[in-house]
Amino acid sequence: MKVLLVFPSTTVYGDDPSVPPVVQPLGLAYLAAYLEKEGHTVKVIDGRGGREDKTQTPTYTRFGIPDEEIFKQVKDFNPAVLGISNMFTAYSGDPHRIAKGIKKQHPKLPIIFGGSHPSEFPELVMKDKNVDMVVKGEGEVTFAELLRKIENKESLNDILGLTYRDGGRVIQNPPRERMDDIDSLPLPARHLLPMEHYIDESMRHEFIMRKPAGAMVTSRGCPQKCVFCTVRAVWGRDWTGRHPSKVVDEIEFLQEKYNMREVSFLDDDLGRDIPRLAALCDEIIRRKVDIRWTTPNGVAHWLLNENLLDKMKASGCYRLTFGIESGNKETRKFIKKKVPLEQATKMIAHANKIGLWTICTFILGFPYEKKEDMRDSIRYAIDSGTDMAVFYLLLPHPTSDVYSVFKKEGLLDLDPIMDPTVFKEAEDFAAIGETLSQRGAQTKYCSPEELQEMLTEAYKTFFKARLKKWVMNPFHFLRKVNSYEDLKYTIKVGGAFADPIRKFLTVKRAHINMLWDKYNEKDAFSKARLYKSPEEISESKSAAPLI
Repeated sequence: MKVLLVFPSTTVYGDDPSVPPVVQPLGLAYLAAYLEKEGHTVKVIDGRGGREDKTQTPTYTRFGIPDEEIFKQVKDFNPAVLGISNMFTAYSGDPHRIAKGIKKQHPKLPIIFGGSHPSEFPELVMKDKNVDMVVKGEGEVTFAELLRKIENKESLNDILGLTYRDGGRVIQNPPRERMDDIDSLPLPARHLLPMEHYIDESMRHEFIMRKPAGAMVTSRGCPQKCVFCTVRAVWGRDWTGRHPSKVVDEIEFLQEKYNMREVSFLDDDLGRDIPRLAALCDEIIRRKVDIRWTTPNGVAHWLLNENLLDKMKASGCYRLTFGIESGNKETRKFIKKKVPLEQATKMIAHANKIGLWTICTFILGFPYEKKEDMRDSIRYAIDSGTDMAVFYLLLPHPTSDVYSVFKKEGLLDLDPIMDPTVFKEAEDFAAIGETLSQRGAQTKYCSPEELQEMLTEAYKTFFKARLKKWVMNPFHFLRKVNSYEDLKYTIKVGGAFADPIRKFLTVKRAHINMLWDKYNEKDAFSKARLYKSPEEISESKSAAPLI
């Protein structure tokens, strides 16, 4: 059968939106590879990463391939089945909009949704009359079985993990168990992806050491119970890892096929199995694979040890991300990260000692956080010794445990737009995305505006402290330099950090010049009221400045 898989373009609401990152849709690529192995003809459209088009209106900005072009590709390919990825609740309006446009032109084409959002809310998604089926959770086996049933015109009632329509009824079949052996899966069908665009994107990235760079997934799932996380929607609490030899095979494939010189392991929990991670490093070293690698999604710091960090460094790791999330003890208990931070501090110190770059991530705006609690996170970021810190405002997705707390406290209630008992038109799903795209929700002690101020404070305070440390101790950077490549990267990173300072000083200088100009202009001088009026002078007998 001819199967078309679509990753939609991305719509961000607001007049000054952040640009969503371009990430290879490896989930769709794994599905495509599995379907090709089953004998199907597959095409993948990456609406976000396929092209850097931007459509801007007063209320939203859309990034990626325009809908009309996607519709044209659907018509030209003429698939028998269409699958649409719906990974994020905040962007749920995009797949529904695409489905509506395609269904209008191809009313008999079966449209199947998959991903985190429909896996968690199949009933809600099926309220859209343009969606015919939902594949819940891990999709390869379910989707392949569905295609066989459609091709043979057989009943769908025994397909595990499928939600579908039977006349006017929505039927939810029992869930499918997770795959035990993900090594049996073929490598992602990267030949169906616009790899040249991802390569170009990596070449422009400031913090990539070796270019071009690619992305990989070496495991699936995460057993942690962090209250803000939505990973369980697809993977549950189970974790499954690929064999180290298979992972290194893929690294070598990326090197040979696409000249990749660096990879990012996008695992949700790369360090869940420490012996496996150590074996992966050993395999890279044994084969003498010349690669650099990073962990953008973070590692479980409480599972690491110094010997493992040494081995990671030797195998090509140069930047580690630690998911700290909060520096406040009570908040850490609330988010179910009860492990003391002393272990994280120890690992950060050792990573810095052996020349690894370190990043810590933090989340501000949990429902019971006060400003001082959030400042504990800022203080920890400074005191921990991490090279860089990234602060986010909490976005309480309805698939996360923390959302129920916001709802219970009357801080956020998404039921009016997410209640599956209310009939949904395709346009209604855009309201979900528009609501959830607002960064920062009302907490017990902080308004959204105050949270934005805290975010600004966090970055200003951290970078001021970190720059002071680096100026006072420039030898910190020498530990990062073990080769000419390290030296070039260190200079580049230093330049990237210096740029915000340069911009700040430029603005500051411009502000001073503006005040000086006002001082020298009579009319402007009197209006600016840099000094007291004659009446005030006579009262005070002084010409002391107001500022």
